[in-house]
Amino acid sequence: MKKQLLLGLFAIPLIVNAQFFQNFDSSTSIPAGWAALNGGDGNTWEIIEYTTSDILAYSGTRTASLRYGSSAHDDYLVTPAITVTAGLSDFLSFYARSRDSDYPETISLKISTTTPTADAFTNTLAASIAPASGAEFYRYSYDLSAYIGQTIYIGFYSSTTDLFYMDIDDVFNGAIPACDIPSSIVVNGVTSNSANISWMPSFTGSASYQIEYGPTGFAQGTGTIVNSGSMSATISNLNPSMAYQFYVRSNCTTNGFSEWSPAQSFTTTCIPIASFPYIQNFDNTTLPSCWSNESVAGAGNAVWKYVATNGNSSINPKSAPRMAEFRTESAGERAKLLMPPLNISGLTNPELRFSLANVNWLGEVDELRIYYKSNPNDDWVQVGSSYMTENSSWLDVSIPLPNKSANYSIAFEGASNWSRGMNIDNVMILDTSATLGVGDIAKNNEIKLYPNPVKDVLNINSNKKLRSIEVFSLTGQLLQKVDNDSKQINLSGLEKGVYLLRVKSEGKDESFKIIKD
Repeated sequence: MKKQLLLGLFAIPLIVNAQFFQNFDSSTSIPAGWAALNGGDGNTWEIIEYTTSDILAYSGTRTASLRYGSSAHDDYLVTPAITVTAGLSDFLSFYARSRDSDYPETISLKISTTTPTADAFTNTLAASIAPASGAEFYRYSYDLSAYIGQTIYIGFYSSTTDLFYMDIDDVFNGAIPACDIPSSIVVNGVTSNSANISWMPSFTGSASYQIEYGPTGFAQGTGTIVNSGSMSATISNLNPSMAYQFYVRSNCTTNGFSEWSPAQSFTTTCIPIASFPYIQNFDNTTLPSCWSNESVAGAGNAVWKYVATNGNSSINPKSAPRMAEFRTESAGERAKLLMPPLNISGLTNPELRFSLANVNWLGEVDELRIYYKSNPNDDWVQVGSSYMTENSSWLDVSIPLPNKSANYSIAFEGASNWSRGMNIDNVMILDTSATLGVGDIAKNNEIKLYPNPVKDVLNINSNKKLRSIEVFSLTGQLLQKVDNDSKQINLSGLEKGVYLLRVKSEGKDESFKIIKD
């Protein structure tokens, strides 16, 4: 989601009679009346300004944030004093974000009824606040009525070790709303003609919800209304490759409607490709039609590019004039290059083929992993192995595609080690028309596997010298490996099921589906 616009309840901050709204935009310092208590490592709560478009504040340009450290945090971000008064200041809400899925941050919410000092925060309002990792913020809201008549301080507390960033924005203290807006709105499962939306219930609860949507920029009141009796809805009958925005509000029946949520946005995909073989050679300087880049949370804002040679001019496109490349000047950056959606449901034996090269620099090489989704709302699943060693010339790769569907997604995830680039070219989706079942599976004239299905020993008939044989689960877990020119592998230790067999020979990296009987 892009930067959010505050509406309704949060449009005009009310900062009188102990009520406040704080979005941390007035200064790069901790706001007046607030405090950052640092009892752990050298890092503590600070104000961070966002100057690029890959990750943003919830509103404005700044957040209060706590960044990673090699030793444990013991840090509080403390609000101004709140004299809790019924109907005036008995409610707290804020937005929180944990940036990286590999290093998810968690905080707790503590209360002091005496002083804004670390030892005084003896009451716990929320033991574990753990937003789903990524670029989006999630809203949290709390009833403070148990403290009516008292003056309290609220502390956002962290004790984590060596994780990433927790960001806080738009902290509000005021009256409990009669009908509160939904929280933690998420868009997933976007296709060429629909999108799934889900949310968490509002603070006050709700009998039902309303969604209003339309093309990006539509005037509220002119959009299409969808009613939902649950905490999710599907928007249908959309146009492909089009940007939309929407709002959600609660219907609290006797208390009426809540304010609308801030604007949320999504873009529908292209119509799934259904004609095969599909081939992409990256022959232009721009992103191919219906392809897209997807950022990886916490891994920078670099994207794939389309170049005529790699970082040290040692690799030229396998198919001139260009190839795709992921190369950055900052180690640790990652990005996914997404193929157009694919309808491979009618293919007998769908397969991904491509060529890769990744030249080292001072011993480091850039990396590649392949991911797929059978359905747009699924999580990414790695297929095959990780390509983490150097290929100083083009390597031809083939990977059978599991769990075929009518709306299939494939992503090439590049990972930078500040080297000469990860290059790919000649991407192809095709049906090999080889039936998976009893008998041999022949991928070409060079390699045959038998018997298949296999009980114990699988034989590999090849006229090339083999560098290695690897066996993977369909989710990419390496189960067995032989690092020599063996022409057979004993699979007796595997459970019955379907596996991927990866055979490396000179200039080729081929994968085969095998059945363990």
